[in-house]
Amino acid sequence: MLHLDTAWLKTLRQESGAVERIVVTLTRDTRVYAGFCRLNALLFSPASVQEKEISLIEFIGDCDSDDQATIAAPELGIIARRKLQPVLEHLQHGGIAMKSLAELAKMADMSRYQVIRAFRASTGMTPHVYQLNLNINQARAWLRSGEDMADIAYRLGFADQSHFQRVFKAYVGVTPGLYRS
Repeated sequence: MLHLDTAWLKTLRQESGAVERIVVTLTRDTRVYAGFCRLNALLFSPASVQEKEISLIEFIGDCDSDDQATIAAPELGIIARRKLQPVLEHLQHGGIAMKSLAELAKMADMSRYQVIRAFRASTGMTPHVYQLNLNINQARAWLRSGEDMADIAYRLGFADQSHFQRVFKAYVGVTPGLYRS
């Protein structure tokens, strides 16, 4: 699995003239899988950043075609989108404290079930996973700026540093210490 910066990917797709869409692409093509394996090996090798970027862009371009089977993201109704928008803005700009599902539902004036469905339709994630993703992205920025790992874990509300490390590795693919270096 690749975790890409959405702004970077959007810019890349605009450069190539690709149509903006949110889909999950499925493939059983062994050549695509072999290419992914080669890319993965290169990304975790001591190769230069430029070489890694070129290979990543090439792989994305090779996979970005209309002949792949896709699962389109479900459409989110106008009312649900309007109700969910303040919640998304609050989570993106209102701090890093994890909100409970009940709190999010109250903010959106929706049931907990409706919030889960709306989040999944809008972001492709559940509210909890969305919040964890935001926190891990914040942790990545703090790690790049040299912040202390224990302090990051505490500020993000993790039970302890080892819990933070497990979640970070699950999302990023490497430990926070390795990511920092």
